[in-house]
Amino acid sequence: MTNVDGALVDRIHRLEIRTELSDLVARYGHLLDARDWDGITTCFTREGILSFHGGSVTGHAALRDFYAEKVGAYEFTFHYPHSQVVEITGDLTATGVVSAHAEHGVDGTCLLAAVHYHDDYLHEDGRWRISRREIRSRYFLPWPGLGTDFHPS
Repeated sequence: MTNVDGALVDRIHRLEIRTELSDLVARYGHLLDARDWDGITTCFTREGILSFHGGSVTGHAALRDFYAEKVGAYEFTFHYPHSQVVEITGDLTATGVVSAHAEHGVDGTCLLAAVHYHDDYLHEDGRWRISRREIRSRYFLPWPGLGTDFHPS
């Protein structure tokens, strides 16, 4: 009976991790859309890395400045995570891929982005956090341009 109990405890623990990582992904989008630049840094480890086409930033101060400058330049944003595939790689580590869309207000119009976030997660200070996030954009187009032009990554 011990093996069954141990297996059940392990399965429940893995489900808890998956739920916490799902909440982390949702919290990330909510904090971005709320323009909570200090809050967004709490989604990352102290030395968290955000990688994107053309560069990367590391650490809370650099992340805060990056989001305030880049995301803060939009009139509004709405981030919608659609799916998350997670692999638990250790007691305190996991990886994942998040498929998402985001809307960005620019000059009174809306741009729509489709992205994949390729994530590494680390359990730090009692919480799951992003240790590395690579943003891979599928397209970033104005609403009228949808369906007429895109650039696969």
